[in-house]
Amino acid sequence: MPAFFGLDIGSSSIKLIELSGRNVSLAAIAPNPTGKVGVDLVPADQSSLVDAVRGMLSINKVKKHRVVVSIPEQLVFTKVMSFPVMSSPELATAIRWEAEQVIPYPIDKLELSWVVLFRPKTNLGTEKMRVLVVAVPSKISSAYVNFMDLLGLEVDRVENEIVSLVRSLIIARKVAGVSLAVDIGFSNTRMVVADPSVIYTNYLSSLGGMAFTRIIADSFRLAINQAEEYKRVYGLEKAQFEGKLYTAMEPVLSGLIGDIKKVVASYLSAYPERKIDRLILAGGGAYLKGLVPVLTEQTGLEVAIGNAFEGFNVSESIRNLGPVYAVATGLASEEE
Repeated sequence: MPAFFGLDIGSSSIKLIELSGRNVSLAAIAPNPTGKVGVDLVPADQSSLVDAVRGMLSINKVKKHRVVVSIPEQLVFTKVMSFPVMSSPELATAIRWEAEQVIPYPIDKLELSWVVLFRPKTNLGTEKMRVLVVAVPSKISSAYVNFMDLLGLEVDRVENEIVSLVRSLIIARKVAGVSLAVDIGFSNTRMVVADPSVIYTNYLSSLGGMAFTRIIADSFRLAINQAEEYKRVYGLEKAQFEGKLYTAMEPVLSGLIGDIKKVVASYLSAYPERKIDRLILAGGGAYLKGLVPVLTEQTGLEVAIGNAFEGFNVSESIRNLGPVYAVATGLASEEE
């Protein structure tokens, strides 16, 4: 049983998960009162966010003091890089040099970590090593650790969201073949192509659930909460309102599908011998009515809603919330 719990602080909501073997012993969600993710907060916002998380810990009687916390993908740099076969010391130097070229941030103020995803058996051919590189600005990593200190929590590890997403939706479920996970959050959408052993590529789209809500609000001159309700109830169903709601959302939908196709094309150009077998939806946006058939038609992929709770014993009250808890469940899981 993990000695830690998972804490996912998003701009819209805060989610925490505790696992005990194959049981979800605790799952909780609460609004984020600041609309921010815990970095560069003014004192009042920091106090408000601390109080919100502390309240969740108290109400849910969380006894564990070790936590695995997510860093939003927009605050980190994650990329699968290719290198000629080389030794570990040479690789460290090569990664540092490559990072200096592609990351618009001083290299001496970054925390770099990497995992070798593939190493050719010999260095005589043309095959290259593939390495997952993650770079986090030191001030952001420190900000998260300091934030957890204010809560009296010990950080077991800080993890970017796509790693947690892959762990919960692909690795833990032992999904065969290559999957494209698309996690539609409040303000953006995380995309990652992976199989149970390798992350191939990733992308962060600036289009999230709120983009759909805002365009409905603008098109019909509605308050945001009314637009959100229209989106939730009617979604992308063309039979509603003579198709006017679908037409209003179509520009955001087209942009999101364009980003998905961009990720698919990028993957296939690098790995033409292995097709993507399916698209797995997660996040609150996965529930958007009509999205699954539209994506199936537009991408040509099998599309399914991912359930991070699959295979777990879970309370009936949250059984259908697996897509929302995908990142948090990955955080709360043991590394494999």
